[in-house]
Amino acid sequence: MTYLWRNARLILSPPQIHQKPWSEVLSEAGIVAEASTDLVHIDQLLADHGPDIAYVPGADLCVMIRKGNHYYCGLAIATSKFTGLPTQRTLLVVRKDDPANSIEDLAGADYGYMNKSCTSSYFPPTIILNRQGKRLDEFFKMREVPGWQNRVDAVVSKDIRATMILEDVWKTTPKNVEDTKIIGQFDRCPPGVVIIRQNLDEKISNPLLDKLLAWMPDWKDVYGAFRPYYYADVQTFSHYLNELPADMM
Repeated sequence: MTYLWRNARLILSPPQIHQKPWSEVLSEAGIVAEASTDLVHIDQLLADHGPDIAYVPGADLCVMIRKGNHYYCGLAIATSKFTGLPTQRTLLVVRKDDPANSIEDLAGADYGYMNKSCTSSYFPPTIILNRQGKRLDEFFKMREVPGWQNRVDAVVSKDIRATMILEDVWKTTPKNVEDTKIIGQFDRCPPGVVIIRQNLDEKISNPLLDKLLAWMPDWKDVYGAFRPYYYADVQTFSHYLNELPADMM
């Protein structure tokens, strides 16, 4: 689920609007939220500088930087719940009995990804294949599969042959070790980032940052706790995105 704030206006993804820290922040700061799951609409809102605050996939921020949209700056970034660092690894997985041993063995396969904003399932294979002179949408038969563990389950059930999934998600379900095998990986994926417009009143941004840093997420959540954002957190991934053709973003 994704949310939009106005006065200030906010986009939130993936936490729920009635869960902490968002519920406390909204009520205390007088922030109004509008829910949306339409990614095309959300990207357009950001391009039009509509929201004042947003919680977006790390890749979305990197794409905005690539396109010269400097209306927003980072405020806080999520972390890996296993390492506490603002970076994650994504794994290329297939069934345990699949003969493939690398991405090169998967030409023409059904590949499951969450959406074209996904930092872990869309951009990493795009970057890997681009470095080999190949296009993701020509190398794979692309299949949109919502959810995180759902994609791994789709691999196991043979609905798709492969996907890329955050290592943190893969490790959270022990049975994944028995049912799937890892045949590739991509490091330096930035987690979700809370962004704000450059001139947002500090009476809103400072309390928001305090709330975010104090929040203790549930272990079942995809991400760990927040840390203050620095460009260094996304610089490597931004560099990788700069290698891609414009029509792949």
